[in-house]
Amino acid sequence: MSTLPNNAKAVIALTSWKARINTVGLTIFSLLKQCPKYHIVLTLSSDEFPSKEAELPNDLLTLQDKYIEILWIKPNLKSFKKWIFAAMKWNTVPVISADDDMIYTTNFADELYNEHKALPNAVISYKTAKHNPPNPCGLASLYPPTIFPLFFNAFSNYTITHLQDDRFLMEVCNKHHITIKGLHDYYPGFFHDEASPINGSSNRPAWQAAQRY
Repeated sequence: MSTLPNNAKAVIALTSWKARINTVGLTIFSLLKQCPKYHIVLTLSSDEFPSKEAELPNDLLTLQDKYIEILWIKPNLKSFKKWIFAAMKWNTVPVISADDDMIYTTNFADELYNEHKALPNAVISYKTAKHNPPNPCGLASLYPPTIFPLFFNAFSNYTITHLQDDRFLMEVCNKHHITIKGLHDYYPGFFHDEASPINGSSNRPAWQAAQRY
């Protein structure tokens, strides 16, 4: 599909789960406020929510259709469903990943999108990775449609043996020599719910220091 609702520039994609479904609305409200002109897609699994919308909080139901799109997938692929399935549907426009535990305090999407126009085949990561090879920052990275087929093909052949998708993204970018451009040494917001992280945080002091309120 190519034409986004409301003439949006690109997609902002995120996922959530049982432990955060009642607080992900905070993240989505911040995205709507800070990043107008973007189509927000929340991908959920019917394995976690068998009755689908009937199990969702009222704030998400109020936002659905007019302000956000909810995609349902099966089986539950944890953090791997963050942006891949949104990109499969909206496969001709950039897709920007976001995290369900962050309050966004700046229009990071415009910053990524403007950089994308200069580097149309690169992954633009809001935060620069400190390790080598780098991986895109999961809570704020733009993926251009020109490289979607590489990710889709890798994903269809990937054996998920762990919960984190960071390694998968790093491997695909490294294998295909995809440029990852990092912009900052800090995040575009602050965490509101790290009490129940999907993957855990390996370096808590580092990500706490990188927050921007």
